[in-house]
Amino acid sequence: MKLLAIETATRRVGCALWDSGEPVAGFSLVAGQRHAEVLMPAVDHLCRQAGWGPGHIEAVAVDRGPGLFTGLRVGLATARAMAAARGLPAVGVSSLDALAYPHRRRPGLLVAVVDARRGEVFWALYRGDGAELRELRPPAVSPPETVAGELAALAAGELASAGPPLLAVGDGARRYRDALSLAGAEVGGPDEMWPSADAVAALGWAGLTEAGAPRELPGPLYLRQADVRIGWEEVSGRVARPSPPEPGARSYDDAGSARVGTRLGA
Repeated sequence: MKLLAIETATRRVGCALWDSGEPVAGFSLVAGQRHAEVLMPAVDHLCRQAGWGPGHIEAVAVDRGPGLFTGLRVGLATARAMAAARGLPAVGVSSLDALAYPHRRRPGLLVAVVDARRGEVFWALYRGDGAELRELRPPAVSPPETVAGELAALAAGELASAGPPLLAVGDGARRYRDALSLAGAEVGGPDEMWPSADAVAALGWAGLTEAGAPRELPGPLYLRQADVRIGWEEVSGRVARPSPPEPGARSYDDAGSARVGTRLGA
């Protein structure tokens, strides 16, 4: 099976081609907010270099969030359009799972942290046994001080054990490294700031081969409303009203998403 993976949940835009569970080609660029400008030319370039035509792609994996609102919509719209147009299986992958995946064989605790802006982070907690990571805390959005407080309590609690210190990865961990370091976390370096398209490909491949094709196209995992909507509702003199769910938006428990207890294995 030839798979295209798309990663646009953060400031980095990435795509990867995999064939029969093995990487073929990859691209990444820290593109700021130019996701729409960069993604499809990058996919076209990779396919040309690999000798693939549009008809060669047999499945699509995409980062479904949480992450930057605009980037998520670009990646998901692209993946959904390709899958719907050609009847391809498509699977969504959590950005936090993708951040954690490269460390799946590291024993101990790991927290994946994506900068959510506006003084908040998206985060999830995992524990590794040397062979795989198991999710302990599902994705949430919190102020970094709240995350640091929970990690500090964890470090002193029953989940703490002798061995490697808790590792924090992601651009959110880097931005708020002082608070997380004080809570006892070891903060990953610049190479561990962003989820990668290869991690999305690996997790998507595993999902498609183990669970089969999802019945529905992947939807976004936002965890909160778009910044532009929140800003508009906070304009002086306006009264915010509850908004209905966006079409296609899903909760963490909907089809195609990860569950508590997710394992990130080989």
